[in-house]
Amino acid sequence: MFSGFQEIDVDVSDATIHARVGGDGPPVLLLHGYPQTHVMWHVVAEDLAKTHRVVVADLRGYGDSVAKTDDFTFRAMAQDQVDLMRHLGHETFHVVSHDRGSRTAHRMVLDHPDVVQSLVLMDILPTLDVWRTMDDWLAQRYYHWLFLAQPGDMPRRLINADPICYLHAALLGLAGSKEMFDPTALAEYERAARNPSVVGAWCADYTAAANADCVHDAQDEGRTSDIPCLVLWGQRGVIARHIHPLDAWRAWFPNVMGHDIDAGHFLVEERPDEVLGAVSKHLAAAR
Repeated sequence: MFSGFQEIDVDVSDATIHARVGGDGPPVLLLHGYPQTHVMWHVVAEDLAKTHRVVVADLRGYGDSVAKTDDFTFRAMAQDQVDLMRHLGHETFHVVSHDRGSRTAHRMVLDHPDVVQSLVLMDILPTLDVWRTMDDWLAQRYYHWLFLAQPGDMPRRLINADPICYLHAALLGLAGSKEMFDPTALAEYERAARNPSVVGAWCADYTAAANADCVHDAQDEGRTSDIPCLVLWGQRGVIARHIHPLDAWRAWFPNVMGHDIDAGHFLVEERPDEVLGAVSKHLAAAR
């Protein structure tokens, strides 16, 4: 897993970001989602590293990255990753992202418009669209959006009472089966979940998404970017049954392209060959 990659920890202004770096070529940053870590990319990272300088990072507070403040907005997460890439000598780069990593990447484009050369967003709708259309159908499937954002320590205390049970429920609720996860990767997700500070980061992330992140995105409504943007989503997942992803993202990225994949939410691990083919084609065209 991650053969040929070097593990690093980089101090940025408000966090210490854990990452792996490997390969040569144009730089590409891979960002994971909840409740996972950078390890989710193990199925495609080595192949991407044959043609690119690949940086696979944990978001602040997730995995082995450590937050130095209580700010878990996507603005702060995006700044961490820009600082990480600059530390590695990359002023501009491509971003391939999933779930919370995609929300971080979206904010990165808005706050650092000259940094991101191209963008891949996987299995998400814009944050504002999720909240504005949160009906009973979506709330049952995205219950964690509401649960993790509750004020006080209640969500943390409940999760930390049995973090592995909660993690498995979160994964199964979006995937349908644990069998799709590599045992080594699943063990890494479990190791992270046992860390109370990681659970705290989950909660702080979703609390910010229900508050400050909505304010930030609302302030930027109407702003668009013409960078190449690829959107992929799971055919058996949630988002396309709610709003068509391309219609939603076209408001931010007029040149957006994309398609569904025969998968659930965790399409990278469920259909790595299809995801790798689509991402490689996108990156080649963006060059």
